[in-house]
Amino acid sequence: MHGTRFWTLGAQLACALCIVAMGLDTTLAAESPLRIYTAKSIVTMDASQPRANAVAVADGLIVGVGDLGSLRGWMEARPYEIDRRFENKILVPGFIDNHVHLLLAAILLNTHWISPHEWQGMGLQIPATRGRNAYLAKLREGLSRPSRRDEPFVTWGYFEAWHGVIRRADLDRISATRPIVLWQRSFHEIVCNTAALRWLGVDPDRTSSPPDSDISKGVFAERGLMTVLKPLTTYYLDAERLARGTRQYTSLVHRGGATTVADMGIGGYIGLAEDAAVLRAAWDNDATPFRAVLVPTPLGLIGHRGLDAAVEDIERFSRQDFRRLRVGRHVKLLADGAFFAQSMMMRPPGYTDGHEGKWLMPPEQLSAAAEAFWRRGFQLHVHVNGDAGVQVVLDLLDRLQNLVPRPDHRFTLHHVGFATNDQLRRGARLGTVISAQPYYLWALADIYSMRGLGGDRASQMSRIGSMVRSGIPTSLHSDFTMAPASPLTLAWVAVNRTTSEGTLMAAEERISVEQALRTITIDAAFALRLEDEIGSIVAGKSADFTVLEQDPFEVPPAALKDIPVWGTVFRGEVFPAPKSTDEGGRQR
Repeated sequence: MHGTRFWTLGAQLACALCIVAMGLDTTLAAESPLRIYTAKSIVTMDASQPRANAVAVADGLIVGVGDLGSLRGWMEARPYEIDRRFENKILVPGFIDNHVHLLLAAILLNTHWISPHEWQGMGLQIPATRGRNAYLAKLREGLSRPSRRDEPFVTWGYFEAWHGVIRRADLDRISATRPIVLWQRSFHEIVCNTAALRWLGVDPDRTSSPPDSDISKGVFAERGLMTVLKPLTTYYLDAERLARGTRQYTSLVHRGGATTVADMGIGGYIGLAEDAAVLRAAWDNDATPFRAVLVPTPLGLIGHRGLDAAVEDIERFSRQDFRRLRVGRHVKLLADGAFFAQSMMMRPPGYTDGHEGKWLMPPEQLSAAAEAFWRRGFQLHVHVNGDAGVQVVLDLLDRLQNLVPRPDHRFTLHHVGFATNDQLRRGARLGTVISAQPYYLWALADIYSMRGLGGDRASQMSRIGSMVRSGIPTSLHSDFTMAPASPLTLAWVAVNRTTSEGTLMAAEERISVEQALRTITIDAAFALRLEDEIGSIVAGKSADFTVLEQDPFEVPPAALKDIPVWGTVFRGEVFPAPKSTDEGGRQR
């Protein structure tokens, strides 16, 4: 008995020291009242207890999950309140979108959208526009709207495969004086008229062009985009435009049910510290109903200051932390080009028309940067799209593991538009994680089967079924505006594999509803090293829940994306979703 008592006292002392080290008030923690949420059903995403109907919360954390009977011990130990507002609703772990771009979203939501696909719901009402003549008509219609005559006109959604070839001379015929910028559907390319070149600080008569660009045609793509990105971004980051875009994107994320997002690429707009300052001013406050993990990209820093300086800058940045914004030891690198622009690097037989893809970071530069951050212990996230890009990235990981072995590196491949089954099996052996973009299939499979890839490879893009079967921890992301800010929509694509034209593509690559929910909850948390904090409804984790009007396991798989999101609970605080958003981005 004495031994037992001594062990208990020792454990209590150790626990107390841990609490003090964490900076917690032990008296407050012991007396904190409970709020117990009851629900029609709680989908926990925890294999030990898949379902529950009550969850107890205190100080923003989950303290118990089960039913009111199993929570009786907590209810007798503390003051409590039973909150029954969700008794006819379904609670699931707070959704996670682990690849977004906060500033880019706020910018693009301020542009004029002309898209080959319609965007309906969540405050967006954009019809589909296809064909060159229809696109140019929509462009002229947008330009005719009242505005300041000298104000640039920037439109997002241009897609050559659907809208035809439009270049500088075409835009000059529409306006010789007003700057016009077509921002391509992928974000990785813009087309400008002569007035826009001058506005962006580019000499329109210059004979030489930056890499991946052609000034005579007004085109800036991939690496060349960096030439004009800063002035374009700066224009949209004035107080009024930023506030409007911030409100609208916050509303979209909230209505999609996400309680955690990861910004994959800060530092690529106006500078690392500058980007972070804008993000803090916009989102680091108690009104934001989600947390954001900030992942820097060093590409611009490397170009301006060299690799060693970029590593030191990101090292210093990784030691910071804020309130709603989180910073860890993550870094994002870039391999090949955009899938929407068919700039991804493809292995033989290549593209049907014989064109070649592009590198965002040539393999030598990518390898040097990856090694520098790997040696510092950073988790590497790599943008990669084509199977030739995947081959280079897997070879790189193999080399790094032989150079400096790391048992839990979580080297994460982002997007992975096309990879072979052999590559995915190799990726599993190397310990990769994948954050996949399922929307490529919905938006592109039909047209890429005719232009670019051929029917077999186009139907098998976004091989999410193979990723899961290979044992790779796989999550899904929106990369908004590449896909809607709706995790349920991403899950729906992965479950059904039906395209925008209604075509079923590679049915063998479909995944189950349960697997799809994992990709937007616990497996998405794993990709961010946050699985101990979020991703499932388990005692000790953050009280983050998405509140649904229907059970994902009880609706037909084809209706998964149509389940209404009532709102969210973030760290125990209830945030009902706004019903609508006005033109200024204000929630109503």
